[in-house]
Amino acid sequence: MAQSALFQPLRVGNLDLCNRIVIAPMCQYSAEDGCMTDWHLIHLGHLALSGAALLTIEATAVLPEGRITWADVGLWNDETEAAIGRTLDGIRRWSDIPIALQLAHAGRKASTEVPWDGGAQIAPGDTHGWRTVAPSAVPFADGDVAPVALDRDGLRRVRDAFAASAVRAAHESHARPALLHCSEWIPKSLPQPPRPPPPPRPPGQRIPLGNAFCWRATRSARILLIMSSAC
Repeated sequence: MAQSALFQPLRVGNLDLCNRIVIAPMCQYSAEDGCMTDWHLIHLGHLALSGAALLTIEATAVLPEGRITWADVGLWNDETEAAIGRTLDGIRRWSDIPIALQLAHAGRKASTEVPWDGGAQIAPGDTHGWRTVAPSAVPFADGDVAPVALDRDGLRRVRDAFAASAVRAAHESHARPALLHCSEWIPKSLPQPPRPPPPPRPPGQRIPLGNAFCWRATRSARILLIMSSAC
């Protein structure tokens, strides 16, 4: 009987997977000031021994204001990087599973309570709350405080944060590849009809700002890019 393709090896870019089973990112809402805790070592550690080919770390904010909740994991400074490094060092003592990282910015969906406490938006000025930012000043849900609409400099700051976090993720003993979760950065407006594929871009023409999120991150860190969207 032929073996299922699920258990056949697969090569993705320069990454060799022993089978086709990939553990998806699962938010734990158990970080402290963006830093992983012992919970993450337990959670990711047992998954690393599962026999899957790739383990993906949960949505990891590239900026503090990009966290979904106040208890999200982040990767925006030396402290958050060191916390991820300690967790992955512990895992790699016992498992050689490749580890990926989902980089994210929650945009207008940020500043919310943890799910088991309702998951509603926390207003700026309240405990664990902050003013959200997004490509437009449209709130995620009725009754939410509207985000600050970012200008081009603000969008560049977020883009550069993705690139900087990708570089941190690619540091030795950290996660590779990185998975960029950018769906929140589609401006909220009226529904748009499907668009045809864009025409080939002439050499030297500038890349649109939205595409630059992904282009600059991969160019800086030289990582395998996997696009994620969950609108």
